[in-house]
Amino acid sequence: MDFLAPFRTARALVETAQDVARGASRAPFRDAWLAELSALPAVATGTAPWFVRTLLGGTLESAARRNARRDPNGTAFLHDDTCWTWSDLDRRTSDVAWMLERAGVARGDVIALLGPNAPDYFGWVLGATRAGATAALVNTHLEGRPLHHAITSAKARVVVVHASLVEPLRALRRDGHDLPPVHVYGDALQRVDRASDEHDATDALARTPSTPYPPAPTTDEGDFVYIYTSGTTGLPKPCRISHARAVLAGAGFGYAVFAFQPGDVLYSVLPLYHASALMLGGGACLTTGTPMALRDGFSARAFWPDVHRYGATAMLYIGELCRYLLASPEHPLERPNPLRIAGGNGLRPDVWPAFQERFGIPMIREFYAATEAPGFIVNLTGRVGSVGHVPLRRTGWMTLVRYDVERGEHLRDERGFFVPCERGEVGELLVRLPERPLTPATEFRGYTDESASQKKVLTDVFLKGDRYFRSGDLLRFDEDDFFYFVDRIGDTYRWKGENVSTAEVADVLTSASSIAEATVVGVRVPGNEGQAGLAAVVLEPGSAFDADAFWKTAQELPSYAQPRFVRVLSSLATTGTFKIQKNGLRNEGVDPSQVTDPLFVRSDAGYLPLDATTWGDVTEGRFRL
Repeated sequence: MDFLAPFRTARALVETAQDVARGASRAPFRDAWLAELSALPAVATGTAPWFVRTLLGGTLESAARRNARRDPNGTAFLHDDTCWTWSDLDRRTSDVAWMLERAGVARGDVIALLGPNAPDYFGWVLGATRAGATAALVNTHLEGRPLHHAITSAKARVVVVHASLVEPLRALRRDGHDLPPVHVYGDALQRVDRASDEHDATDALARTPSTPYPPAPTTDEGDFVYIYTSGTTGLPKPCRISHARAVLAGAGFGYAVFAFQPGDVLYSVLPLYHASALMLGGGACLTTGTPMALRDGFSARAFWPDVHRYGATAMLYIGELCRYLLASPEHPLERPNPLRIAGGNGLRPDVWPAFQERFGIPMIREFYAATEAPGFIVNLTGRVGSVGHVPLRRTGWMTLVRYDVERGEHLRDERGFFVPCERGEVGELLVRLPERPLTPATEFRGYTDESASQKKVLTDVFLKGDRYFRSGDLLRFDEDDFFYFVDRIGDTYRWKGENVSTAEVADVLTSASSIAEATVVGVRVPGNEGQAGLAAVVLEPGSAFDADAFWKTAQELPSYAQPRFVRVLSSLATTGTFKIQKNGLRNEGVDPSQVTDPLFVRSDAGYLPLDATTWGDVTEGRFRL
């Protein structure tokens, strides 16, 4: 037992009080504290009651039933010409629970779900809860080995798939892979291949009893869903999300972040197999009784017409989505529009002000979170570029520690403990794991693979026996305790003895003439230490790469951070949640004999075409990088 813990807590509170006294004269500091204090009533009256309900077995499924009792004809979900009321959702979850029971799904089992964004997706997820099962939310873009791994790693009892997504599963069977029974649903139902153990879920749902299915008993610690890591590196891992965590995340965002009121509608194009859309968006709507409008995939052309026809007052974003909208031609419906708030993450500081000003959105609520992380940060003040303010940083719940990018390890002091970062220093974000978490939102439940879970936990960080969750993210904080995302570990590389953040470099390069998109990775170059920067760029339609303009923009960066190579692509490969897939760029490198796209190399006077001859000069040391 740590007998000194109360004294350390008292010291942290004293230091926090001193910080407040020193910062009271600075407007940003005051604004942050006032914003957080003003959110407390919503937390007390809205979020806190849901915490009590979770202790009594409350779930997002029970929230849906609660809405059906209170407002049966109220709108729950909007999608194209479809409108589901809360009573529609209640009936569908009952039908799904009956169907799953008849398919042999017992309490404690897992179903693997592959479906597009539509009200039916919530019917399957919440119906699984009603039957006492857990839904593993599989990325609909997976095929082959990653798809098979996602299903088998979740130990799914059955697979439920929309008819439009069934072909990759059939391809797995043709290749000799074993799969659980597959149940196919959807209006565009194809012929069910019964020889391959496929079943018609649409027909089964139509033949379920009219008697409401009695909801299975649940606990706050029971698994609600499995949400997979993005798979940008390695195979996706199923992260275990408890019922209580899902409810509290939804209630926290619904009442305190989006601050939903009667008449609000949330619009989301983000995939429902992702935590932002399902838990923060869907969960916020379910706990507050707010309608949610869905679209299956982002379309810049359809975005503003959708916002108007649904009367959307709030939107969920990923930073790249905002940049796509900003780069799109002016739309006659973009101003005025009914949006009052946009919530999400990854909004770059060079995009943020222009996005907010062009579309006239009063509030931007940027946040930092990870699917499995035991905590999050929210920016309630709109400070551009920041993921949010951490008012009790001194308590050490969230802390940054120094990290050596080149060696891939944390720095330690003379006693062998980690070294905390000072203001302005970049370090890895760690989140303390107490023996008894205060709430499920601060609990790390890990993955279905215990060994993968153990890799995310550090011990003996500042004291013998303490435990911290590794975020894998590099952040920094300023004098007002606002935190800023810098990069993912692995996306930062070292060149000429300096650490280079790929995200910060890309932010600058996208302002260059004719550059529509840019991402940066570090690549190995024979004969050189560290990794050289490669900027992979996509040009605006009809444009050619302007090497002079790119050179001029690159000069805004320190010399070591200026990319040594440029690769011109027709598009950037992304995951279903708009995260750029960088592994291919790293692995392919910049050897012209291996890369067919146009390549350029930085000289002392500008960027020159990179051909086989020049590449030979680079690798043999005749061309200095």
